Amino acid sequence: MLIVPLNFGIPLFQSTQCEEVTSGPLVEEVEREWPLNPGETRANEICLIRDFLGPESPYFRTTVVTDNADGGSVSWRSLSVALDQNGDPAEGISGLIGPVVGVFFVSLAFSFLSANGRRTLGKKVLAIRVVTVEGTPPHFRRALKRELLKFSPWIALVGFDSIVAASSPQNLDAMIRSVRDGDATTTIQIVVGVVLSVLTLVWWVLPLIRWRGQMIYDQLSGCAVRRT
Repeated sequence: MLIVPLNFGIPLFQSTQCEEVTSGPLVEEVEREWPLNPGETRANEICLIRDFLGPESPYFRTTVVTDNADGGSVSWRSLSVALDQNGDPAEGISGLIGPVVGVFFVSLAFSFLSANGRRTLGKKVLAIRVVTVEGTPPHFRRALKRELLKFSPWIALVGFDSIVAASSPQNLDAMIRSVRDGDATTTIQIVVGVVLSVLTLVWWVLPLIRWRGQMIYDQLSGCAVRRT
C-alpha cells in the first residue's frame, strides 16, 4: 500500500468514518434529481475510508429511508460515489484496479508463505502447517491453487463489483435516476451480492462446524492442515 497508491479494498485493513452534510453541490444535485415522497427521509454523508499505511478514499453517500404507513418494516435505498481531491465525483478506473491488485498480492503472499514448508506467523503460533494429502510440503504451484480457491469468494465479489462499476453509468445524474427508479439492473446487483455473501459464509464457515483438517478449498487442491 505504501508503494502502489491504490485502494486495495481489504476490509480487515480499513476503517470508515462518515459525517453528515446538509449543503453543497452534491446535496443540491441529489435533492434536485431525487425529490422525496411523503413518508421518506434522506441522509447525506461524506465518508472517508482509511487504509492501513495506505491512501484515504473519500466518497459521498445518500440514503433515502421509506417508512411503512402500516407500521411495518422500513425500506431504504442508498447511492455511493467516489470523490476526487476536489470533492467532485471521481472518474477513471483506479477504484476498480485497486481491489483486483489487492486480491492478487494477498493470494501471492499467502502462497509463498505456505509453500515448501514455510508457515505464516499465525500458523507458527498455532503449531500447524499446510501439507499435501500425502503429508509433504506443497510446492508453490499447489499452494497458489489453494490460496486462489481460498479467496475465490473474495475474488468473485471483487470481480462482480468491478463489472458492475464498469458497466454502470458514470454520470452522477444517471446514477441517481437508476437508484431512484429501482431499475432491473439495480435489483439484479442486490440479488447477486446477497447470493455471493451467503456462499462466502458457506465456503469459509461451514467446514469449521465439523472440522476434519480440511476446508473445501483444501479438498479441491489436495491439501490439508496438520499439527506439527
